[in-house]
Amino acid sequence: MKLARLRGPHRRISSGAGLPYRIRVPLAKLQERKNLPREETRAPALGDGEQLESMDSAPDYVRLALTSRVYDLVTASPLQYAPGLSHRLGACVHFKREDLLPSFSYKIRGAFNLLDSVRREGATSVVTYSVGGQGHSLAVAASALGTARLDAAERAMLGMQATIVLPERTPRQRRSQIERAGANVVIHGSGLEDAKREAQRLAREDGGAVFCHLHDDVRVISGNATCGLEIVRQHSAALDPLMQQKRALSRTGRFSNGIAPHAMRGAAEAVARANGHLPPGTGQSLDALFAIFVCTGGGSLIAGVAAIVKQLMPGTKVIGVEPEENNLMQRSLLAGHRPKLSEPSHFVDGAAVQQLGSEVFRLCDSLVDDVVTVSTDEICAAVRDCFEDTRAMLEPAGAISVAGLKRWLATRPAAAGGASRGNYVVISSDASCIEFDILRFISERASYGEQTERLYALKMPDRSGMFYEVYKAVQPRWVTEFIFRHEPSKDAVVYMSLERPTTQESAEEDSRALLDDLRKIEVHGSDVTANEMAKTHARYLAGARPGELTGERLIRFEFPEHSGSLAAFLSALTPDMFLTLLHYRNHGGQVGKVLAGVKMPANKHGDFDAMLDGLGVTYFDETENEVFKEYMA
Repeated sequence: MKLARLRGPHRRISSGAGLPYRIRVPLAKLQERKNLPREETRAPALGDGEQLESMDSAPDYVRLALTSRVYDLVTASPLQYAPGLSHRLGACVHFKREDLLPSFSYKIRGAFNLLDSVRREGATSVVTYSVGGQGHSLAVAASALGTARLDAAERAMLGMQATIVLPERTPRQRRSQIERAGANVVIHGSGLEDAKREAQRLAREDGGAVFCHLHDDVRVISGNATCGLEIVRQHSAALDPLMQQKRALSRTGRFSNGIAPHAMRGAAEAVARANGHLPPGTGQSLDALFAIFVCTGGGSLIAGVAAIVKQLMPGTKVIGVEPEENNLMQRSLLAGHRPKLSEPSHFVDGAAVQQLGSEVFRLCDSLVDDVVTVSTDEICAAVRDCFEDTRAMLEPAGAISVAGLKRWLATRPAAAGGASRGNYVVISSDASCIEFDILRFISERASYGEQTERLYALKMPDRSGMFYEVYKAVQPRWVTEFIFRHEPSKDAVVYMSLERPTTQESAEEDSRALLDDLRKIEVHGSDVTANEMAKTHARYLAGARPGELTGERLIRFEFPEHSGSLAAFLSALTPDMFLTLLHYRNHGGQVGKVLAGVKMPANKHGDFDAMLDGLGVTYFDETENEVFKEYMA
């Protein structure tokens, strides 16, 4: 990587500049832990960033973004202040509202820029694969080419037709949405890999069709990079009203809209710097944009944003966010190469890819500052955060950047003296893959993600008056769920959800105190809030415990949500494999969650494992799960 020429007598390049992610990020964290002195530099200025070119022919993404045709279709998405989130986090947070674009997604930027280019090259049809969001954006872009602001010669070239290959697990609503946008929809295969091969086959057989890579293409990345250009331009303007509030505070001691001072631009920069919340000598102020949080997904958005921001605002961090169970970007950057994963997670399916592209990887390895992983519950809480501040209902992939900001700030010390913790932008990237039915699951899990509600599995003596004793022991917490079934011959099992009061103690401290109080009345239990099997299945199966069954296995599946998807598992069970438990619950998305118990002879466990591996679905062996052993046997 070539570095920009040094400007000014006092500027030095950090010792980490130019290093790949897997070296640069751990080194920075080590320096932070050891409190090593940072190098003195002057304030960053326009053009100070690292140049992306590893060779003279590498793309100039700033130029490509500035000259893209994206604005023939879209207008700049707004940068919206988030008062509620800012107040709770003690920071100044803005949403970059990509969900307001046509197709309800940032993906329309790259898709339109790509199709405009291939149309100019003479193509009349394109083919791609998707689970919904990318396909919808491509379909909208193809349709919009007929109405974009084009001259007479360009209009003569119109006639772009899009074909989108979807796997069988794609929800019906998404299929209909793509068809209404004017694209041909082909249903093929059980997963993304099957759909990709079919799309490539269709493109080969149709001599005039172009197969579109909807992430790893310079035209897609440069189209999505326009989002970064807008953030650079909009952020200072968005802070102007907050500066007026700051001046009002200096005159009156309070903000006119009642928002807490620490949620605005910092009024105590010197305090923050003295306490280490701003590195000394960097020239960075609390007026600066500290970081931008971006859903990683296939990488074209974060790569494009990083390519722009690191050139024009080099002091601003670009931080990726992805699910814990599908941390493809983090694993790729730490490994230094592009591993290929199995079928990605279904909950954040709007950001589902199996392997990063080479150009995406090159950019992110050079420019991304950090990657944060978050849980499903934290993502659900972030969806609620976005709704409360904007009344926008984002899909999980669209809200995951908010969860990343919350997780990242939770690992940093709070600012002293009421100072702001900085200015942040989170990109609300997508609302195109949200189905109404999945809101039940999201609302149920949001309180767990916020750590205001906890789930407990309990064993208690099944005697008269026991419920009242438990009720008194849990006060002043609010009981939000209580599941019980009478057990005449053994202790009763209870699943109980509690919403804890607002206190200074942490959720873990409150949980320990509660379990201690319950033990005093002979009730023994566990906090199972982090146990996925307990939250999804076991809580609905209280009672009817058969005791330990020799040879029983417990398997948790995520099956594609379409007709006959469970049949492959049931038909593969041999006569000596006996079904002991089956629980299914529809969560409104593209995947059904199933818990199955199977009893078998000792010599059949190898065959059973081979059968599970051959199903081609996501599964988890829960036989040794604490909840199963303690509360379900």
